[in-house]
Amino acid sequence: MRYVFSFVDLWPYLLIAFVFLLCLFLESKNNSRIIFLTLFIFCALRYDVGWDYMSYIEDLDTGFDELLDSRYEFLSKCVFLLGSFLNFYPLVFIIFAYLTLKIVYDGIKQYSINPLLSWVVYYSMPLFFFSALSTIRQSLATVIVFYSYRFAKEKKYLFFLLTIFIGSLFHISSIIGLLILPLVLWPLNRTKNIIFFISSFFISTLLYNYLINLNAGISSLTRLQSYILNDENVKPNMITYLYYAIGLFNLLFYEKLVSFNARNKDFITLFNFGLIMLNLLSFEPISSLRISAFFMLYLIYLVPYYVKFFISSDRMIVQFSIITGFLLLSFFYIYLYIKSYNEFLLAKTSFVPYKFWFLQ
Repeated sequence: MRYVFSFVDLWPYLLIAFVFLLCLFLESKNNSRIIFLTLFIFCALRYDVGWDYMSYIEDLDTGFDELLDSRYEFLSKCVFLLGSFLNFYPLVFIIFAYLTLKIVYDGIKQYSINPLLSWVVYYSMPLFFFSALSTIRQSLATVIVFYSYRFAKEKKYLFFLLTIFIGSLFHISSIIGLLILPLVLWPLNRTKNIIFFISSFFISTLLYNYLINLNAGISSLTRLQSYILNDENVKPNMITYLYYAIGLFNLLFYEKLVSFNARNKDFITLFNFGLIMLNLLSFEPISSLRISAFFMLYLIYLVPYYVKFFISSDRMIVQFSIITGFLLLSFFYIYLYIKSYNEFLLAKTSFVPYKFWFLQ
């Protein structure tokens, strides 16, 4: 039986939106903790919310021995083995959700000048929270790499490498996070950021031809080549244009943002590098989005500085506008899934209806 959308099914997302707006007007020092707990409860109680949810349950159902031989990285495998051993599949999603959100919480506490705005960016941008509902392993690896910035900035290289290594034990793609170190040690000025960004559109074609014709005998490369061949002539979607617009805004006001805080030079460079990766792998949208997320996540530190463009008397209105705008983006993203499902482009709506695991 096909799912028929009802507005009532949006209730958990409306509740989350209400919590964000309530936190704005309460102006509590515990706002970050409230958002963390709200999102964690949402993740911990969910059932079949997220594209890959049922696939993970199928893997858990294969049994302990099969999981031992699975393709999962060591730490991810340990979590799945624990869930299988206890015969309690929700534990897997609870552990991944807690670790992911706790690292985001700690990262926001470390560098954000406005935790509430940072949280709303993390929640609303499709690459972050909504992605974490599906690709739980890679999303955890992404935030671990995100946290490694602290050690790169403090020149604690051993801790930086250890953090990247731990991330790779959840998902091997976190190795790309090694590029954060040179980007932090030698952040690009506005001109170089623009040059590299524009160049990435042209290099993408060269990279496409190289990867298609490369025969290295590596399984991951073979899988990537199959994705590429199945996604020829892929064009940017509306969400991609939003990323471009944000990147353009950061570069247009580069000097202003850096004047607020010198660290913004790092965050602009890292976000822009995410756009570059998005372009370089544009012929394979799955990989391009997942890889770019490792660098674009630093946007959660930049957006709070947008408020500083306005006089202090207007800042509450500006914060309300930013939060409302991002929340509308989250609903638009859900709408795109529903629309694609109704047009028979997707097999499931992924995020609605929300179901509780203890009622299944």
